[in-house]
Amino acid sequence: MQNKIDYKNIKRVGLIVRFNSDLDNEIRILENILKKYNVELLFFKNSKNPNLSHYDIDELFKISDFIISLGGDGTLISVCRKAWEYHKAVLGIHAGHLGFLTDFKIDYAEEFFQSFFRGDFKTENPFFLNVSLKQKNGQKIKNYAFNDIIIKREDQASMAHIEVYYQDKKFNEYFGDGLIVATPAGSTAYNLSANGPIVYTLAQAFILTPICSHSLTQRPIVLPKGFELEIRAKGCMFSIDGQENYKMDDFKSIKVGLSHKSITLIRPKNRDYFQILKEKLNWGS
Repeated sequence: MQNKIDYKNIKRVGLIVRFNSDLDNEIRILENILKKYNVELLFFKNSKNPNLSHYDIDELFKISDFIISLGGDGTLISVCRKAWEYHKAVLGIHAGHLGFLTDFKIDYAEEFFQSFFRGDFKTENPFFLNVSLKQKNGQKIKNYAFNDIIIKREDQASMAHIEVYYQDKKFNEYFGDGLIVATPAGSTAYNLSANGPIVYTLAQAFILTPICSHSLTQRPIVLPKGFELEIRAKGCMFSIDGQENYKMDDFKSIKVGLSHKSITLIRPKNRDYFQILKEKLNWGS
């Protein structure tokens, strides 16, 4: 999805904030900044600010020109998974912890929007993972992951046995605590903690990383767009972006691969991916 941002005709911007947080001061700052450009800030849940227009989540995405995610990386991931349905771009403002995916804190918002409404910004389009679920009754469910899917044993005291197939041939099998299938955008999350590789956000590839493998020969692997893998595992759970959880035993098959679907992220023009690696992950130190 390659969205061109019509910055000269922005009228309404939707705002989604981190759940169960007190960010009313940040909301007021955003509202006041956008008013200078005759842009209305729309909100989808209760706020102490009575001037905000409130909408349910689907209506908010329909009528907004783009969406602001105010929170941490988890909030941004949730927003992105919804935004692609409505072909809406997302701007991430940091109000969380690590904030690798989000771009800047509220202190920089005034400067950013001055540049934005001059057209001085850039966009990025990271790809999702396709997650194709086939139930035992034959019904198929399509889902998408922005960061990753995680397969782990239901009983954490026992070892997971996970088989992966490519074109109906066994690709590999994993014995250990589980398996991560990550997008490039998700490569700096759980994948990195499990000693998976950092992959540039816009690369057309995805990553398989074993979690605490019982074999020293098992190593992460990066696969290109176009590969679709089938994953089989008994007695395991799998999680999509840490937000949706399923039992592997409830499905006949689960297939994953890099999707052709992507999300448009609005970025400051001076954003430097490798500088962020240095600052937030101490890369190269």
